[in-house]
Amino acid sequence: MIKKNFYNKLHGGIKLQKRLIKKSNFTYRNLLRLVTKYTKGSKNALDIGCGTGTISLYLANKKMYVVGVDISINAISQAKKNAKFLQLDSKTKFYQLDFPKKIPGGKFDLIICSEVLEHLDNDQVAVQQIHKLLKNRDSRAIISVPSLNAPLYKMGFLRDFDKRVGHLRRYSPNSLAELFRKHGFRVLNSEKTEGILRNLLFTNGIFGVFVKFLRGPLADGFTFLDKLTIKLFGESQLFIVVAKK
Repeated sequence: MIKKNFYNKLHGGIKLQKRLIKKSNFTYRNLLRLVTKYTKGSKNALDIGCGTGTISLYLANKKMYVVGVDISINAISQAKKNAKFLQLDSKTKFYQLDFPKKIPGGKFDLIICSEVLEHLDNDQVAVQQIHKLLKNRDSRAIISVPSLNAPLYKMGFLRDFDKRVGHLRRYSPNSLAELFRKHGFRVLNSEKTEGILRNLLFTNGIFGVFVKFLRGPLADGFTFLDKLTIKLFGESQLFIVVAKK
């Protein structure tokens, strides 16, 4: 109950989503790039930790049937409202449940689990459940987590942030890959993303106000500079794409 209340509070005061995001969306562009690459032929998807349904609705608009799950009843309530407003409620189902203790029924061609594992008490059980929920060896799961190598984290600036948003751990590229290999997965792709500039926007409230202004060429230019900082200082986020062995 304490955990549910914590995430309900994080999802308080949410506004209606009045339009679908685009592939170039600054916040989700790294995830959507991988989604575009690995969703060919996918007919249904599971969005674990779907929040208010932003990614679920994007996928539903791409002719997929999408199930979204989240621990927050506030987030799920808003996701349903968003789906109805965007006329995608017939292609989506949203459920409030405490993954991985509970899982939805069915098997899925695609599973998205973005910025979730670091919040869970038992990430090993979560990975086992993801394995169970994937339909077959051609199905894909796309995972993202915060990196242990994040420059701001190593400098000690993200300790309070991690506590505030409920992060229980961070991952290195090796520890993340090993976690999935240990539980019957093969790694199809792994990427280091989000440099110190981008990470600063998403972890600092003062700088975060600038995110809404990063569109079009400005967003592209910022992304180019941010990628340079990854080579110089290290990544703040990790992505991994996996499939059953």
